[in-house]
Amino acid sequence: MIVLGCAKHSPKLQQITPKIIFFSTKDFRFYDTGFIKVLPNETTLEIFNTGHLLFSLSSFKNKICLNQQCYAKDTIIRKYFGDDSLRGLDFRLLLQGKEIFLGENKVLLENGFYQTIKRGNLEIYYEVSKEEIFFEERENKFILKIENLK
Repeated sequence: MIVLGCAKHSPKLQQITPKIIFFSTKDFRFYDTGFIKVLPNETTLEIFNTGHLLFSLSSFKNKICLNQQCYAKDTIIRKYFGDDSLRGLDFRLLLQGKEIFLGENKVLLENGFYQTIKRGNLEIYYEVSKEEIFFEERENKFILKIENLK
């Protein structure tokens, strides 16, 4: 007897890193343990409390999934920032602590870098060091801070 079938190829996990996550918007605030998962075409932020998944954000090139409900990237940008001014923001790069907006206004620091970016009425402050990633857009009260576990 010969059995033939196909299995869905699962992408290779490149990295999974435990972190302390502070994620705050106008609508919600989380401060707990989480993970950043890096796959070839996706980067995911998961926040847990007492072992239960509270929040998941999966970022792809053109879409973002919040708690497994997927939206066009532009829809999420408008939801969190009010308009399309930050349309070029790549959450995959942000979650991995890489330069955003092609390194615009990047200033090197001894232990990393920071960027200040203005688009329309919105201003971003983004700082990356060996210890943490910090992203803030004040107009819409959006803050994402990702710290290494100590």
